[in-house]
Amino acid sequence: MDSALNWIRKVRVSSLIFAAFLPFIFYFIFTSRNYGKALKAILGIEENALVLLSAFILISGIGVLGFIAALRLSKYNRPDTSVDTRNSALFSAQIFLIAQIFLYFILINSNLIDPYIVSVAANSMDARNTDWIIIVNQSFTLEETVKEKIIIYTKTLFSTGLVFSAFVFVYASLFKKYLNNILSKVLIFILGFTNIVLAFYVIMVAHAGFALGLAITLRAAFFAYFLASILGLIWALLTKLKASKTATYLFLLLGCLSIAISIFNFTRPYQSITLVGDVKGKIGIIAGTPQFISDQVRYGDFLIKKPDRPFKIRSIKNADQAIDLYQKNKLSGLLIPSDQAKDFPSIWTTSYLPSKNRTIAVFSAVIGFLFILLVAIGRLTNMHPLAIFSEFFVDTIRGIPMLVIILYIGLPLAGAIKTSSGGYIDMQMMTRGIIAIGIGYSAYMAEIFRAGIEAISKGQIEAARSLGMRETHIARFIILPQAIAIVLPALGNEFIAMLKDTSLVSILSVRDITQRMREFQAQSFLPFEPFNSAALLYIILTLLAASGIKSLEKAVNRGRSSSSRD
Repeated sequence: MDSALNWIRKVRVSSLIFAAFLPFIFYFIFTSRNYGKALKAILGIEENALVLLSAFILISGIGVLGFIAALRLSKYNRPDTSVDTRNSALFSAQIFLIAQIFLYFILINSNLIDPYIVSVAANSMDARNTDWIIIVNQSFTLEETVKEKIIIYTKTLFSTGLVFSAFVFVYASLFKKYLNNILSKVLIFILGFTNIVLAFYVIMVAHAGFALGLAITLRAAFFAYFLASILGLIWALLTKLKASKTATYLFLLLGCLSIAISIFNFTRPYQSITLVGDVKGKIGIIAGTPQFISDQVRYGDFLIKKPDRPFKIRSIKNADQAIDLYQKNKLSGLLIPSDQAKDFPSIWTTSYLPSKNRTIAVFSAVIGFLFILLVAIGRLTNMHPLAIFSEFFVDTIRGIPMLVIILYIGLPLAGAIKTSSGGYIDMQMMTRGIIAIGIGYSAYMAEIFRAGIEAISKGQIEAARSLGMRETHIARFIILPQAIAIVLPALGNEFIAMLKDTSLVSILSVRDITQRMREFQAQSFLPFEPFNSAALLYIILTLLAASGIKSLEKAVNRGRSSSSRD
């Protein structure tokens, strides 16, 4: 009884209050006809959800067990451990391998894997561009021939994994004295790498039809938090760089080189273009014509008196097609290269720098000016150029609302990247949202990391330097471990805030909890059930995250206190 009370006292009070209300919440869910439907739609629960969940748990368990077994085998090879510790590590690795082989056997010889494979394959590709994905009862599935091939291929891979794990188990059991040679280390590496990739793909990437809305929300939060942490740490470390003549000369050289590239592209030959015919009907404009030229034609900027309404324009694939349509009187005017407009009545002629040269010139000019500006400010303030850029980036990003960042990166910037790369870089909407949230929160994470770094006494850093440690080793072994422990509560708060702000990616039509809530409300016209269900899910997620962060903080503080006593 006392132990139970002590455990309850350690629980967050908000969690206790929420747990007290759980019976009433469950009562409303199970007695209402609409709350169950709302939760199912918002969570993204599909057909055969229990089967998909079982396969998800089995495959994830296989990957996790194999990775842990590889870690234990690696610990067995460590020369700085005692014989008992090594034998214990080997024994536990064998246990994990046996458990993994058992799960492999269950998975291969059951029907759980078939619907999971079909669900993952059908939802991992774009149905609009894939012939072998079909829609049945408003859900994606595979053609029968493709379905059989994918199932057989996947089961073959799992069978191969089973054989490999069994081989490693037998090898580790019979030839444990050879586990420290190169071949054994390669086998252990392959075991660990393949299993961690499998676990990562299933948990963080693959389609989770048993609760896809929840999975998308959690995955977006974890990936965005990881990106924000990396970027924030980079910005924080950059602010600690000291000014140096080498950095000044390097940035000055890069700035001058960028300006030279810009001047070179600005002086490239211009292309001449002519508007022929008349402007009484539709005007044909060839695809690829710069937007500012098209706008001049559309709004009549080339005329002395501008028209009351914009002219009608039509995009044409190429000049030959445009001329053909003009000769058939389907177009009243054309905007074509001047060398092809000699046989037609000319209205207006202008010239422009080709888009490729113009883009390179403008980008190089901006980069060159920025580098030179960083050098100039660095000379005035005695700061490193990268430290100046880091402070500028952090202050700028913190001044922009998160929704604006998501919209800007998710729509115009991603579209510009796709256009400039010729369509090769076409990010999914979820990827755009993750990058946007990661960049937005990196500014706040940078300030948190910087506060933690500044909390480390300078005496420790000077002592490390006096021992001859490199700056990278000082940052890795002395500054970062202590700084992260100091700012752990603030980092936890940022994760909770980021978990809630993943709802903003619904503006990009990412089907997370919030987007599915909006879709269900639009279909059902229910006033309260969708919003209450979504709010309940976010409360549960944030309370679980807060409890986990509190436990982690206690463990870290306990470790710091014990190490300080030692």
